[in-house]
Amino acid sequence: MPPSQMTSDPSLQKLQALIQLVTESKTDDFFELAKLAGLRPKEDFSGADLKRVDLRSAQLAKANFINTNLSGANLTNANLEEARMIGAQLMSATLTGANLDYAKLVNSNLLGANLIGASLSSADLTRANLTQADLSHVDLGRANLTAAILERANLGEANLSHANLQRADLTRADLSGASFYGADLSNCDLRWANLSATNLVGATLRRAIFAENPGISREEALALQRRGAVFYLY
Repeated sequence: MPPSQMTSDPSLQKLQALIQLVTESKTDDFFELAKLAGLRPKEDFSGADLKRVDLRSAQLAKANFINTNLSGANLTNANLEEARMIGAQLMSATLTGANLDYAKLVNSNLLGANLIGASLSSADLTRANLTQADLSHVDLGRANLTAAILERANLGEANLSHANLQRADLTRADLSGASFYGADLSNCDLRWANLSATNLVGATLRRAIFAENPGISREEALALQRRGAVFYLY
């Protein structure tokens, strides 16, 4: 974080010290580094400004990032398993290969974030904003994406088996090659989404909305309608 963004606030000065430790220390254990900086990792990072911070491969399991600003942060291959990130700002953040299994991302903002190859198994992304996020090859098995916004998101080859996507917005999303096996897509908006080679076997499609979807033949559309899907003509 550039010095110009820091203030005289003691907590931010401590935060700057932690970032310096991250770059210089031989350990990447987040909690150990936090203690070295005199911080309490379960409390001091809630609501903190961590824009563009570099935490590649950092050990952040169970860390508290509630309402934390991590916009543009580099969290490549970071371990964020069970991290609490409710309301976190992760716009344009890089989370490629990160472990976010069981993480709490309710109401988080991941607009334009890069999550290629990340694991979000059983993560809670209720009402999360994933507009234009790159989620290709991501594991979202059994994740909760209720009312999440995934407009124009890239979910190519992603695993969403048994995920909850009720009322999710997937308009114009790229779902090519993705697996929704056993997922709940009730009341989901899938208009203009790319469904080329998408696996919808066993998915609940009650009142799911489709329209002008690449990759769906007329016969397949009729079969989906019999399962409760709604197709609009424009």
